[in-house]
Amino acid sequence: MRTFPLVIVTPDGEKFRGDAESLLVRTGSGDIEIMAGHAPCLCSIATGRARVRFADGEERLASASGGFMTVKGGTVELITTTFEWADEIDLARAEAARQKATEALASKLDERSHLLAKAKLERALCRIDVASYK
Repeated sequence: MRTFPLVIVTPDGEKFRGDAESLLVRTGSGDIEIMAGHAPCLCSIATGRARVRFADGEERLASASGGFMTVKGGTVELITTTFEWADEIDLARAEAARQKATEALASKLDERSHLLAKAKLERALCRIDVASYK
């Protein structure tokens, strides 16, 4: 299968640089799968599961949230706020974050705090989902 150069970067540093057969990510408009020869595009990244199929056929799942993705000149760059491979996710920490966000949402919050707690809950649930596929 044909491959393309893929770069995945977060504020903590580079998570991957190499060739891939496909990249599936959640965008603001829904899931999109990128393969070699994809048309140029720019899209926002939403919280959700990501899947990378590497040049050797191996697949890895990850939890991704925030940021954007570009496809230009055959190269794909995924620049996200968070990106954790399934085997890097601390399930106990994700469960604790879920519990804390759920409790925050149950209390009376101002609008900003409510939106922040909702985003934290969404990210925790995604991390738990991805970690279950280890």
